[in-house]
Amino acid sequence: MASLSAQPSGFDYIECLFVSDFQPAPKPAAIDGCWIHSVASALDHLEHRIDQGLRYILLIAVNARPTLELAQQDAFCVHQVLMKARLRWGDAITLIADAGLSPYQQSGHSVINTDGQIDHEASYKAVVQLSLRFAQAGADAVAPCLSLPQQTSRIRDSFDAASLDCEVFPYSTKFSSSLYGPYRQAIGSKLGSLRKSYQFDFNDSPAAIDQMEEDLRQGAVATIVKPALPYLDVLAETIKRSSKPVAVYHVSGEFMMARLAAKAGLLNEDDYYDEINAAFRRCGARWIIGYAADHFLRQQHSNT
Repeated sequence: MASLSAQPSGFDYIECLFVSDFQPAPKPAAIDGCWIHSVASALDHLEHRIDQGLRYILLIAVNARPTLELAQQDAFCVHQVLMKARLRWGDAITLIADAGLSPYQQSGHSVINTDGQIDHEASYKAVVQLSLRFAQAGADAVAPCLSLPQQTSRIRDSFDAASLDCEVFPYSTKFSSSLYGPYRQAIGSKLGSLRKSYQFDFNDSPAAIDQMEEDLRQGAVATIVKPALPYLDVLAETIKRSSKPVAVYHVSGEFMMARLAAKAGLLNEDDYYDEINAAFRRCGARWIIGYAADHFLRQQHSNT
């Protein structure tokens, strides 16, 4: 397995890759320039990225009929990509499975609600089941995003009990944001740009940073700050206080604003990514997560 905690230090990109069971061929996603892949086309894409030097992938499911039962099937698209990629490339690529519940629920929420209230135990049970199946299929790490305080410990304990060599890479410092809309459209969520009350309020950065520290105590090997640009101060403070590496997620709304502005001739996209990636590097981020891997690779190749 390719351990995140054992990777050499540096500055790398984690590309988001959408994969679907119902998509026989690549289909354009709601996020411009991104695709919803079949298992076969996802593997072709991974081969291309490995040839380019990209080593990190975050796999996200797009389900025609969202249900948690999908992930219990060996033939499920994410499991197939994990198993086949691990067999083909071994540790040459680090495979992270997104363990959010939103792609698996008709509601689009990241938690399970019962009678209008968050059902903590049901939510933990669901994310543990999802994470165990991803780990069994060959994921190096899972990325849970319930925004509940015990998500990391519940998953970590389940991995240890099953003797599974898989790491927990949580969305710890995740804010309730208006910037998730294109992603939700890509996975077929009904939530649109709705802000979720159970995610951290953008005025309460101390609580979000406290959750990062709690996740580390619970066994996380690295954590994620999400979104990126409105929270550079939080990113810098998180990195300052963290004993483990930190990733920053340049989310779909941030990506699409830049893409549309570039198409309108209002900015140069290459210059934009040179500038913001420099900001993430200055803050001390270990990884950028997002949809602009081509720009990161362009920068990397121009610096060699």
